Amino acid sequence: MAERDYIHATGARVVVFDGGMGATLEQFDLTQADYGGLAGKCHEALVLNRPDVIEGVHASMLEAGAEVVETDTFQGSRLKLEEWGLGEETLEINVKAAQIARRAAGEERFVAGSIGPTGFLPASDDPTLGDISFGKLVEVFAEQAKGLVEGGADLIIVETAQDILEVKASIFGAREAFAATGRALPIQASVSLLPQGGKMLLGTDIAAVLTTLAALEVDVIGLNCSTGPEDMRDAIRYLGESSPPCTASPTRGCRCKGPMARRSSPKSPGRWRRRWASSSSATASGSSAVAAARPPSTSRRSASGLRAACRGSARRRGRSRSPR
Repeated sequence: MAERDYIHATGARVVVFDGGMGATLEQFDLTQADYGGLAGKCHEALVLNRPDVIEGVHASMLEAGAEVVETDTFQGSRLKLEEWGLGEETLEINVKAAQIARRAAGEERFVAGSIGPTGFLPASDDPTLGDISFGKLVEVFAEQAKGLVEGGADLIIVETAQDILEVKASIFGAREAFAATGRALPIQASVSLLPQGGKMLLGTDIAAVLTTLAALEVDVIGLNCSTGPEDMRDAIRYLGESSPPCTASPTRGCRCKGPMARRSSPKSPGRWRRRWASSSSATASGSSAVAAARPPSTSRRSASGLRAACRGSARRRGRSRSPR
């Protein structure tokens, strides 16, 4: 198996990720049969029943300029799949999802094995949300990560995290999977912050996030989702000045009425990504960014402009800063 060096890539340039798999699939006219007869939309079921659809989404993102595609496994842990009666297919779904992404990406671009939250908050004292042990979470994440590694992922991405203890469990689980498979991958961890406070759901601020994840030797640290680029600005600046390569993936826009609708338009994340890449938030070792799912011609321009901004920023930092 060819080994692509994701960490080297983040040190050399801005690495552009794909857009949202789930949001893209929601635009398709898929039937209950496509989801294996499930009474609802479990997108991970498409890995088994409509792999052509998933591969087509990956291909469209790559055509749009993405260098990294994420597997269709955001809710691919056993805990989430059991809600759909698919718990026993956990390993198969994760292996096949990584294989599908690998076919689409080829040997030159990267596949990120996506691990999302389980729905539990282990650090919470809520009798329902907190009703899970750290050891059980490690076991759950190890199973999912094992499938992603075996399927050919180049890195593991833990994303949209709301509880720093769950993030820690996912990292422990991923490393158990690395030991079991004999293949270690970079780990990228991305948390979500609440608006107007800049903290995770249970109160962890960005400084505590960085301290925790740096101590765990996570390779790339960042933010995703949240409520839009404006609310992420200060936290991204802090990570860019203080952390290893960092990643920023803002919500692309809100199709809703009220205050949230004014926070972000579908075009605004692109403007913010260029600002981040040309400011101190793009560290000397590089940073990551996320390409919105747009028509190919638009996304290619956005990706190339972002890389150019980061190159200019790196040159300026080289002249003005002494090495750390």
